This record gives sequence, C-alpha cells and structure tokens, in this order.
Amino acid sequence: ETIAPIDIREPEGSPTMPKKEEFVLKDSSPEFIKAAGVAPKGREYNAECAKKPGAIKIDEVLLGTKLACVAITDDKEGTLAKVGKMNPWHIEALKMITGSEEEAHKPLTHILKAHFNLECDRIIDYSGWSGGRPIDTQGYIAHNDEIVVVSFRCTTSALDWMTNLATTSSEWEIDKDVAQGHSGYFSCCEGRCFSKGPKKPRVHTGFYNNILKMIPVFEELVDPLLAPDQPKRKLYVVGHSLGAGISTMATCYFLQHYDWEKLPHKFINVSAGTPRSCKPSMAE
Repeated sequence: ETIAPIDIREPEGSPTMPKKEEFVLKDSSPEFIKAAGVAPKGREYNAECAKKPGAIKIDEVLLGTKLACVAITDDKEGTLAKVGKMNPWHIEALKMITGSEEEAHKPLTHILKAHFNLECDRIIDYSGWSGGRPIDTQGYIAHNDEIVVVSFRCTTSALDWMTNLATTSSEWEIDKDVAQGHSGYFSCCEGRCFSKGPKKPRVHTGFYNNILKMIPVFEELVDPLLAPDQPKRKLYVVGHSLGAGISTMATCYFLQHYDWEKLPHKFINVSAGTPRSCKPSMAE
C-alpha cells in the first residue's frame, strides 16, 4: 500500500524563503535548506523508506497514537467524564477510537480487549512524593501475542503540572537512582558543581523521577514478555503531552536495557506533543 506524503515544502520558484530559526525538513530542496540557515530536522513520511528493516510504518504510528489516547481512562467509575469536563476532546478521541460515546466510557480493560485484543497487565496509578519530588504517573501495560504496550497519560492534575514544571535537569544514573527511589535532593546541582570526571548525560528532572518509579514494574511485567522463549513482538512505548515526556524517558531506558540487535522484537516509540525531555548530552 502506497501512502502519498504531504508536501509542505515551498514550490519551485517560490520567492519566499524561511526565516532564521524556522523548522526545515531534511528532505527539503538544498536551496531551501541553505536559505533557512538552520540545521534541518525530521523528514516527510516515505512509503518506500517504511519498507526497510527497522523502519516505522504509518499504520504503526496510527496504532501508537490510539494506544496513547486510551490511557486517559482507567477502570474507575467516571474517570473519563471527570477528565472530559476539563477537556472534552478526550471524550471525542475515545469516541472515534471505540465507535460510540457509550463504549468510550466503559472501563479501560474492556476497551483494550474489545478494540485492540489486548490483555491489561497493569493499570498504572502512582501519585505522591519521593525525595521531595512530585510523582503522578497514570497509564497501563498490556499485551497480546503480537505487541506489548507501555502507555502514559497526559496532564490531568496539579501534581502533573508540578512534574511538568520541574524543568531542572538531573544526571541519568538509573541504577543508583532506582535504588534510592528518586534523582537525589540536589540533583540539579549534581554533576555541575565541583564534579570530577566526565560529565553524565542529563534529562528533565520531573519526567525522570516519574520513570524511576516505573522501572521495577517494567522488570516485573515487560521483561518476561520479551524473553527469548516468547513470540516475536513489537514493544510500543507511547504517550501524549506529559505522557510523551515520560514515554521518552522510558524509551531511553528500554534502548539501554535491551540489546535490540540480538532480539527478534521491534521497538516503536510514538510520542505526541512531546515536551523537551533530554539535554543534548543525553541525545548523543
């Protein structure tokens, strides 16, 4: 199936050129990139590229987006209705996914089974404080014989906003920080002041502290599903907004935790509306 890409480039001969600091796609014309004066990023979707080993197909992106959307609800009575009062678009999204408003308001475990053929392994709901850091992570882990899903909810509470606004950076020290349960009381200074040796990569403090709480759950539920004796699967790590920031942290963890070149599984991250989660040092 061939899906035509959307051409958002300037037409040939167009007198207008992008201004400084604008976003420019990598597959724009050389003249357009040169005129922009900024490093190009991303690329248009290309159906031929999607056929290559390891590439992401548009159907996988769409599925990942739906799996991120349904994290807005859970099995508690009235969750979607409560969230919908703040943002009715969440209800509209689930209506599109499930086919009706009645289905949209049903429990998450029902939606996952009826519309995605997924067994829900865990509904995630961690809320509180750890090491003086706000923790408020909701979502779910689910699977079938073809995929494993780790999905995180977007911003819905005051603690979520505190996580969003914890924009200082912390060193990525997974083993140490999982053991103590948080990034440290002065993690924004660690690795900066009077530090010796090479600098460690840095990430968003709020998102990082939330993912630290999730790693023992990943080890309990995700590791067995990707073991050598398991069928070939795709691991989807997905989220929207705040959930996208946390899913980016989870992606960093899974990229380091598994040797993907030796595994038969495929790893897919779909993050919609992602806040900046990593410093350049972490990206490198």
